[in-house]
Amino acid sequence: MPRYLPVQIDAANEPIKQVYAEVQQKLGHVPNFLKTVAHNDRILKPMADAFLSFVGESSLSEKVRQLVILRVCQLDKCKPTVDRHTLLAKQAGWSDDHLKAMDDYNQSELFPYYEKEVLRLVELVRSTPDEIPGDYWAQLDNHYTSDQIVEMVALIGFMGMINHLIMALQIEPDPLPAAV
Repeated sequence: MPRYLPVQIDAANEPIKQVYAEVQQKLGHVPNFLKTVAHNDRILKPMADAFLSFVGESSLSEKVRQLVILRVCQLDKCKPTVDRHTLLAKQAGWSDDHLKAMDDYNQSELFPYYEKEVLRLVELVRSTPDEIPGDYWAQLDNHYTSDQIVEMVALIGFMGMINHLIMALQIEPDPLPAAV
């Protein structure tokens, strides 16, 4: 049971309705976490804008983006987002074998070096972001542009925030997207 029920459109004030309309137009639905954030309409618009920028155009391939997101969700142990992004990762091209190997990616031969770097980046940003060694950044620079690296780090932080909102406020998960 959610701590706070999502703000429905018929109970929303005009600024919230405007945000909902923009999100609805771009995504086809308004996620429950945004409807719950709408209890504080002061932070709804910036959060919706950030969310739309992360789900919109990206410097990352959808496959890499879903790898980052799913690993954050797994490490946060956020079941609703793990379920959603497991499905989206499969739709982006990850196999069941890849998904099962994510916990032991360093030992797996399924991931090439540059994908292992992405998984390590998620772990480092979440655990010791101020202690990431310079040589690691140099390795990342060999495979990704600065634009892609900054996007990955921001995505790691943003998804962590969403996961914590969902878990702390016990937000009901949105229906899973249709499988391909």
